[in-house]
Amino acid sequence: MAELNLTGEIAEAINGAAERGPALVLGYVADDGTASLSYRGSTQVISDDELAVWARKADEGLALAIRARPSVSLIYFSRDTPGPAYLSIKGRARLAPELNETVYEGMIAGERAQDPERKGVAIVIDVDDVVGLGAQGMFHQERS
Repeated sequence: MAELNLTGEIAEAINGAAERGPALVLGYVADDGTASLSYRGSTQVISDDELAVWARKADEGLALAIRARPSVSLIYFSRDTPGPAYLSIKGRARLAPELNETVYEGMIAGERAQDPERKGVAIVIDVDDVVGLGAQGMFHQERS
């Protein structure tokens, strides 16, 4: 098992994934206790061990749910891009309004167009675990 490092090919796969194919899917527990899944075209690597997404509604859905239940997971799959073909990511999400400008500007144009008035909020995911499949086979990274 390797130390967590989201740079390099992992960042290339995640950043802009929605422009090349399917966006990453994020899973969280909704307020009614049910599992919820949503595509997150805004997903981006912001450090060696953090991802960010944009929630278009700052006080509903994902943004509201993670206040009480911060555990989230994401999944990525692509056959046609360089780097890992598969990533399964687990972490803890938190609202990060201090990063609104950075995260909004880092999103692909299609995602920015969904919230031109910037009413949403940045969410940072502290990644704890990544399992993936790359050119060298399966790999596992974990926060130390």
